[in-house]
Amino acid sequence: MKKAVYILGIIFLSVSCQKKVTSVDYYQIALESEARLDSIEAEYNKLVESGAVDSVIAAQLDSAWDVQYEEVKADYAQFFEHHINDSIGQALFAGTPWGQRRLTIEQLEAILAQAGPELKTTDLYQSASERLDRMKLTAVGTHFQEIVASSPDGKEAKLSDYAGKGKYVLLDFWASWCPPCRREMPALVELYNTYKDKNLEIVGYSLDKDVKSWKTGITELQITWPQLSDCSYWQSVPVQTYNIQGIPNTILIDTQGIIIAKGLRGEKLARKLQELLQ
Repeated sequence: MKKAVYILGIIFLSVSCQKKVTSVDYYQIALESEARLDSIEAEYNKLVESGAVDSVIAAQLDSAWDVQYEEVKADYAQFFEHHINDSIGQALFAGTPWGQRRLTIEQLEAILAQAGPELKTTDLYQSASERLDRMKLTAVGTHFQEIVASSPDGKEAKLSDYAGKGKYVLLDFWASWCPPCRREMPALVELYNTYKDKNLEIVGYSLDKDVKSWKTGITELQITWPQLSDCSYWQSVPVQTYNIQGIPNTILIDTQGIIIAKGLRGEKLARKLQELLQ
């Protein structure tokens, strides 16, 4: 009997240690993945700050960042899926940008599917479920959600004034205070000039905090397409509706008002517009 208890104890200890190691491993994998992302971003910023930007190297770093960003999301999703019911997993899920906010619909669904009865009674689970519902509301394949805001001249304007009326519409979330937005705007201006007579409209939605900065940014960046904003920064309703976690960010809407792509920038956006409009 003692021998049997001893063996069971060894088995329990082995399983417990394995679980502990697994827990550390999942989080360590995510941390190392995030460190690689930070390294790519630091290299890109160093290149920009040097003032001698090599467009080829910048494009390569930008592409590498996009790939690594998706890897970080997947690694954190794996960690949360295995540890959403323990205190550490829940704390990181609630307190880091990789919990909920940056996950895909499929990743968030998989994590919430692992929630136990105790977690399902919490505000954390409720808020995550509500976020998932919002994400599904504006997923690729759904009809665009209306935006009602002000134009730069103070008049009420709507996204539906442009979307769903026979043109492709690129909804561009940006702000005059956003350095990446300002860097990318010349390329967007060029794309607009190329395709504005070929069934494309761009509608900008600004996260500026005040009308003056917004108008100044429009002028400085030579933006000529329609603009909307309520100057409510990240608290803006459209930002919440479209689950915007970073800018610049885009939503591509087809001629019937259906969302067909999200988050296209740079070369990816140029290739998609060329595919659709040439």
